Amino acid sequence: MEKARLDKVLQNNEIRTMITAVGTGIGDGEGEGAFNIEKLRYHKIIIMTDADVDGSHIRTLLLTFFYRQMPQLIKQGFVYIAQPPLYQIARKKRVEYVDDDAQLNRILIQIGTEEVRLRNLADDKELSQKQLEEILELLEALNKYAKGLRRHGGDFADYLEHRAPRTGEVPRHLVKVRSGNDENVHYFHNEEELAKFSADNPDLRLTGGAAAEEETEIIDRSRAQTRRARHVELHENTEIDDLLKKLSRKGLNVEHYAAQDKPLFELIEGEGEKQQVKPLFSIAEIFTSVLEVGRRGLQIKRFKGLGEMNPKELFETTMNPARRKLLRIDLTDAIEAEEMFTKLMGDEVEPRRQFIEDNALNVRNLDI
Repeated sequence: MEKARLDKVLQNNEIRTMITAVGTGIGDGEGEGAFNIEKLRYHKIIIMTDADVDGSHIRTLLLTFFYRQMPQLIKQGFVYIAQPPLYQIARKKRVEYVDDDAQLNRILIQIGTEEVRLRNLADDKELSQKQLEEILELLEALNKYAKGLRRHGGDFADYLEHRAPRTGEVPRHLVKVRSGNDENVHYFHNEEELAKFSADNPDLRLTGGAAAEEETEIIDRSRAQTRRARHVELHENTEIDDLLKKLSRKGLNVEHYAAQDKPLFELIEGEGEKQQVKPLFSIAEIFTSVLEVGRRGLQIKRFKGLGEMNPKELFETTMNPARRKLLRIDLTDAIEAEEMFTKLMGDEVEPRRQFIEDNALNVRNLDI
């Protein structure tokens, strides 16, 4: 759409049907087909797409089209976004709908902390429910960055082991080198360390760009094999440092993020004879174990799209005027959507590269 002329866009049957349904026509100028707000057929134009990333993409496309061709609809507050849920959770006879993964995790943490207690074996003291909830919130944020690092080929526990000895800061650069079937990941704190590695490995030319999908391919003639290298700049290193400091202030040693030989904590369920105690060997295990307890007895259904809902579910969650969630779009929202679409789909490569660099580790809902 970004590169296509308007007449080519109008060849799309869905776009033409949408324009006819709205009734206003499009674009500037005069004549029968020009935009005329007086011909608007509805005072609520609701964009209803799937709750996943594909739905977000389609929503951005539609908002961009409205902003460029029917801006008065947005300026006068006629455009809305429906918010279908991403999950349905059921427990006993209670059924509720959940908007996204973050809300689901909050629910699981709440249920889990109501069922368990955590004892720190370092001082043999139990944490209060509030203390446990605060630690789990920090671990959830840390887990998001751990997933992002894994997508780049790194291991989070190994990454933490490469913290600076004096300051405790985590590395800012990752380089993954692939030689045949072998992969080696290297971490560096600054440009100087990265430059030294590059000088020590002249056969590898490191590419810039934090989330570049392509890898530099260098053929090492002396070894008769291909070596590839990919450089990733980890822009979230300062946020990770901040989370680690907060965990440390709560009595959790960062050195214990990875599994240890001896248990560090005990997760306690129940009382008296029914009490169950589970030993935990790492900080990371606290988060996964509490979520596991929270999931117990829950039926979790993920909606990949609106088409997966039966008519009753679709009405209850998205179309019932008494319960549905609608976001009214203002001009700022539309401008941001248009800018985002231009950045990601336009002719200029640099803004797209910069956006990927800045947000590569912030991805939460990645459908593969």
